[in-house]
Amino acid sequence: MDDSDLSSELQDRLADRRTGDARGTLELSDEDGYVGDELTIRGREFPTDETYDLVWQTSDGEWAIIGANRVVGPQYQPRTETITTVRTDERGAFETSWTVPEDYGGTHKITLQDGDSVLARAEFEVRPWFEIDRTEAPMGDAFVVRGYGIGPSVESNNFQIAWDNQFVGFVTGVRNRGTATAQVRAVGPPGKHVIQVWRNYRGVPFVANNTQSPLGSVGGDRANAWTVEVTEPAETPPTAWVDTLFEESPIEAHYPELDADTDAELDVTPQYGQAGTQAIITGRQFPARTEVDLKWYQHVGEGIRGLEVTPTARPGILPAVTTDADGRFQVEFEVPPAEGSTRPILAEVDGQSVAATGFMMQPSIETFEPTSGPVGTEIEIELSGIGWTAYESAPFFVYDNAPLGYACGASEDLRSPTVRTVLQATGEPGYHFIDVYPSLFEMEDDEPEFEIRPHLSYLDNHPVRRLPACHMSFEVTQE
Repeated sequence: MDDSDLSSELQDRLADRRTGDARGTLELSDEDGYVGDELTIRGREFPTDETYDLVWQTSDGEWAIIGANRVVGPQYQPRTETITTVRTDERGAFETSWTVPEDYGGTHKITLQDGDSVLARAEFEVRPWFEIDRTEAPMGDAFVVRGYGIGPSVESNNFQIAWDNQFVGFVTGVRNRGTATAQVRAVGPPGKHVIQVWRNYRGVPFVANNTQSPLGSVGGDRANAWTVEVTEPAETPPTAWVDTLFEESPIEAHYPELDADTDAELDVTPQYGQAGTQAIITGRQFPARTEVDLKWYQHVGEGIRGLEVTPTARPGILPAVTTDADGRFQVEFEVPPAEGSTRPILAEVDGQSVAATGFMMQPSIETFEPTSGPVGTEIEIELSGIGWTAYESAPFFVYDNAPLGYACGASEDLRSPTVRTVLQATGEPGYHFIDVYPSLFEMEDDEPEFEIRPHLSYLDNHPVRRLPACHMSFEVTQE
């Protein structure tokens, strides 16, 4: 029998026995606390005038992804971090202070080590807590809610945010060491409103969190609900906008396989952007004075109907070109409204694909009209750049912080590369807001439950890509 067959507690005892004669006691000023707390660490009964490392035992988290498409679920690997180096005094004691870093919630071991030998250990529990950036905002702006010490256990891996007792969406700290940031729209009517954070591994609020949950209250002795005030906007809210876009590169795993292995090279500049971007395709090391067919690819299929999603050439987007005497060419084109994520671009010679590149298609709002009207007005929305992968193919529409439903970013029709819907205008006269958040269409792990829910921490914790959200404002008028 080896250590892998033993319980964690028994392994700790065996490790204790291997540490030799240099044994003592490690004490913490608190057994639990929050990110940002100052912790005093004391040691006693160790050899005098010796130097040791204090080590924080924790994890690194990431989403497990297959084929840059399928989401398995959050996974965590052990990680250690040296807190500081200490030296014992003439009594074999030491004392040091340390600020609890941004890290995952739950129990962490703190060990005193001489190289790889563990001399003593203690445990500290990081408890989750939340804060809000302000308690007053003009209509259309956003309140920023930030959580610390989230996860990684299934029970505390995600938290939910509600506006006026209406579930808005969830946050998780998978990629960001337990820290998550969400923006909650300030929606009307003007006056007092309530933002509250809940917890439940099912991805929707468990409303007995603070009364009957075996996990205790959501934020410990810190606030998890805030009364906020929405004020009249000083200016007309913007009609339609997309979050700040990031620099990105295409994902080569999404390219089709080439028919022939040649020296031909293909690239596109820029590598990312929205519909309407002016881009240049450059080819090198092709046969001289030869016609090259350029192909723009769309991912086509509907997994829900059992149709595999595959890259398929979409005709009429890119031209044929002729190389010069050096086997080079360059052509400018306007990126069309298209499906999101990587748009493969292939070069064909005599019907065989010989080189590939890609353009990372980012979200844009192509149509939002009308922008005002009475209750019942049909609002047409068309979005470009909504991807086909499991982590970006289900944009979730939220109206005045109330989740409505999702659309699909993949289609079996080459003529439908965008997401289109028609919503009904509702609410009292005044401004109302539509937010389209990323969500996960499918996840192979059953728990926690993340599927088809607005992901509010999308900017710092979404799988694979930092996807922007789309935002729109509509003015409901009197009849």
